Formats: sequence, structure tokens, C-alpha cells
Amino acid sequence: MHITRRSAVALTLGAALPRMALAQGDLTRIIAAFPPGAALDGVARLLADGASRGADGRPRGTVVVENRAGANGNIASAAVARAPADGRTFLLAIDTTFTLNPHLYSNLGFEPRDLEPVAMAGTFPLALLVHPSLGVTDLSGFLRAARERPLLYASAGNGSPGHLAMEFLRSRLGLPAGALEHVPFRGNAEAMTALLGGQIGAAFIAVSGGADFVKDGRLRALAVSGPRRMAMLPETPSVAEAGHPGFDVRFAYMLMAPRGLPAEQKRDWAALVAAVLAEPATRERLAGWAVEPEAGGPEQAAAWIAAAHARWGEVARETRMRVG
Repeated sequence: MHITRRSAVALTLGAALPRMALAQGDLTRIIAAFPPGAALDGVARLLADGASRGADGRPRGTVVVENRAGANGNIASAAVARAPADGRTFLLAIDTTFTLNPHLYSNLGFEPRDLEPVAMAGTFPLALLVHPSLGVTDLSGFLRAARERPLLYASAGNGSPGHLAMEFLRSRLGLPAGALEHVPFRGNAEAMTALLGGQIGAAFIAVSGGADFVKDGRLRALAVSGPRRMAMLPETPSVAEAGHPGFDVRFAYMLMAPRGLPAEQKRDWAALVAAVLAEPATRERLAGWAVEPEAGGPEQAAAWIAAAHARWGEVARETRMRVG
């Protein structure tokens, strides 16, 4: 491809823009608490793109995503908690970082009060998946089998959404303490591998992570944890629909900021999040990740965190769930 002198100058200037923005204090960072490729990372990049081009009619300059995974979101949270409250640094994390981790860790590495909610940026349920060798085809059969003999279940690690959802199911549906035995893995990929291989009988997994395996018969979906069926698994009932009204376990992506960010800026970014999630292209992408485009401002995000903090605190105490 032939590059003219004018094109070369344009490319050079384009490459220099992020550095220029940084030098001018015009660079905004969204710190993502998961590695690249995860759904949370995808949501962070949708928000960064929307902010840069002004999805709500107000471009915000150069907005980039930095991935700082580890410790169930604590590493990324600590980095943002230490940042100035100037509207240039935000955190995107799963709500469990603020609702469960304070019950799970003796030392978070940051003070939760040093972060404030800005917006909810989508919610997601999980799917209860089992290996066919377990010999159950519905939730009632799963509960009967667990009462007859202890069943091993996989998760992405202690305190992961899959761990929480299964322990909440055990508690609310009246299974004995030893009916479900937790086998933590290092991430969803390892948990899924063990489930597909039949080494582990069951797992609560993000819907997008198992839908294809359900379709080809390698796994069975017994129920979804949210209040309604999911488009990816239209034949799979919710736990509530399967005979347990009121059961609703979902997790939310939370946009957080260092404490002290002015209310006007929080409202501004909450409006941006709502605008991005309302775009048809965003909704299509979210559907592929089985994420619901549920948005909410600072007040709604704070209420969600408070309610989930109480719920997961109770589960953590019941199960003596600790990391360190």
C-alpha cells in the first residue's frame, strides 16, 4: 500500500494523540478488574468507545481501558481508590468486589469507602449446568440426587459468582450442608474443562460460557439463576419458574470512582452509561455475552450494592467462606 507524505503525517499524529492527551491531562482511564477477553472487559471497551465518541452527545476526549485482574477485583479497586477524584479514573468491576469481598478477605488492600458507585452497567445471571453422567434432567432431579449423595460442583474460585450462586441455592432450597461439595478452580475455563470431562458433575456458569455445549448435548442446562429465561437457553426455566418463587441471583457490572467525585460528574457518567447500553449495536454485543443492558445511576447502584452486601454476608457466614 502506498503511503503519501500527508498520510504519513496523519498516522504519526494519530499515534501521538494518546501521549498528547496524557500530557494535557485529557486521558481518562477505565480500569477493568478482569483480563482482556472477558465479558467485563468487553463492557469496559464499549463504555470507553462510547465516552470517546460521545454516545450521549458529549465526547470526553481519549478514554482507554487498562486491565488489572486479580484477587477478585481487589487489585484494580486498590489502584482506583488511590487515584484522585478528578473524573479521569474509573473502575469497572463485578459487584462482588464490594458486596462479598469485605466478608471474604481480612485485608482487601483498599478501603471500600474510598470508592463510590457511579452507575450500573449491565447485569447477568448464571446457568446451572450438569454433565449427562450425573443422570439428572431437571432441577428437581438435581435436588433429589444431592440429598442421596454429596455432589461435587465446580466454580471459578472461592467467592466467584458460581460459588455464591450454588451456596445460595443450597441454602434457600433446603439442601443439607454437605449435599454440595465445592471444588474451586482457577477461572471459568478450568471449571468448564472439568465439567465437560465429567470429573465434576455440576456448576453454575455464566450463560454465554455454556450455551453451545448445551446445544450439542455435551452438557445439560437445568435452570438459570435470574428471574426469567434467557434468549441463549430458551428451553431452560429459571429457578423460580422451576418451583422456587422469588429466587433471583444476578450479578452487576459496577462503574466506580474514587471518593469525592462531584455529584454532577457522577450523573454525567451515569447518563453516558445509559446511552451506551441503549444503543442497538451495544445490545447486540451484550446479548452475545448473555448480559442484560440494565443501567442505573449512583443511587440505584448504591442500593444494589447494599442489598447484595447483606445477602452475600449471610452466605459467607453460613459457609464460613474466607480467603485470607
